[in-house]
Formats: sequence, C-alpha cells, structure tokens
Amino acid sequence: MLKLPLNCYDESGRILPPKWFYWLCGFLCIDWLVFVFSLASREHTTELLSFFYPNRSGLIVSLLTSMPILMSLLLVSQRERLWKKSWLKWSSAVIPFVVLGAAGLMTAQLYHLSMAHWDFEWVSAIRIVGAALCIYVVLKSRHIRYMKSDWLTL
Repeated sequence: MLKLPLNCYDESGRILPPKWFYWLCGFLCIDWLVFVFSLASREHTTELLSFFYPNRSGLIVSLLTSMPILMSLLLVSQRERLWKKSWLKWSSAVIPFVVLGAAGLMTAQLYHLSMAHWDFEWVSAIRIVGAALCIYVVLKSRHIRYMKSDWLTL
C-alpha cells in the first residue's frame, strides 16, 4: 500500500519532495533571487540593489540568514548523487535547515522593523507572516514527514 499517490514517487520508488516545497524555498530565498537578478544587469546593479535594499547591511543579513534554506535546496537537488555515494545522513538536515532559515528571516525582518522604529511596512509584514506559515507547513506536512522517513531508510 502506497502512502502517497503514485505521482509523488520517482522511478526508483522514492518519495519526491512536494512541488510546493520548491515554491516555499523560493519565497524564502527571495533575497538571493533579487541579488542574482540585479547582478545580471551589470550597468544597473547598484541602482537595483539600492532600490530593494536601501541599507546595505539589510541585504547582507538577509543573504546570510537564508543560507540554510539554500543549503537544503542544494541537498534536495543533489539527492541522487548523494545516494549513489551512500550518504544518507544529510536527509535529516533538510527540514531543520528550512526551519532555521525561516526563523532567521523572521528575526532579520523584526530587526529591520526595530531599526525603522516599528513603522508598518507591507513587505516586512508579508515576509514575517509568510515565514511563520512556511515553518508551520513544513513541520505539519505529512508528505514531508513521509519523504524524510523514506530517504533515511534507503
């Protein structure tokens, strides 16, 4: 008896990460996307970065706090290669990395708000609520729980 629908498995019978997991990690790594896209436009890099991040330290803090999420995406994307080398312990770190990164992003946004004297900003509000929802969804997801247990028992 399969725990999930057949489309949630790869050719080897392992549970794939849910599609929403990639979107969730993309939302949490929005700072990296802005940074990379601003670097793609060489003549407007400083203008784009100063538009999105008027305070340079805000960009650096956001990039550093989202590093665990980037690491979890890297691990998930390289899972076949890691399994072929018989490395299995990494799979237990994927979910804690996402939770740690989301908590770090919430903390960074709260720090940003405190530096702005607690003036309401829609972007900060959306990011704080979104990160909190991401933590909740990742911790309560049955698909993620099944995936993690499946990956540990290869």
